[in-house]
Amino acid sequence: MTPDSPCCALSDVVLTLVMPVDVEDALIETLLDNPQLAPGFTSQKVEGQGQRVTFIGTSEHVRGRAACCRVQLVVPLTDAHTLLDILKGKFSTNRVFYWMVPALASGRLA
Repeated sequence: MTPDSPCCALSDVVLTLVMPVDVEDALIETLLDNPQLAPGFTSQKVEGQGQRVTFIGTSEHVRGRAACCRVQLVVPLTDAHTLLDILKGKFSTNRVFYWMVPALASGRLA
């Protein structure tokens, strides 16, 4: 790896949050209110399936899939934990699921 190669510090992680659509706007607003912890992120519509998914409405029960939003961001591990503490304080629910994995590399192509 050269000095100009894209990379992450060894402590960078990819934090992924999956939430029901009724929580999406408020959670994303919280991320936007904390740019020092969440300087940029990606969100997309996804569907949740399985025994631990809460369905809203008859159509989700019939289809067996719940409308959700997934948010992903690459941040230092300490910032991810701080952000999770903020989110847990504001959204104390088992309907928001998260995980973290190491970010081996990230950067811009130009």
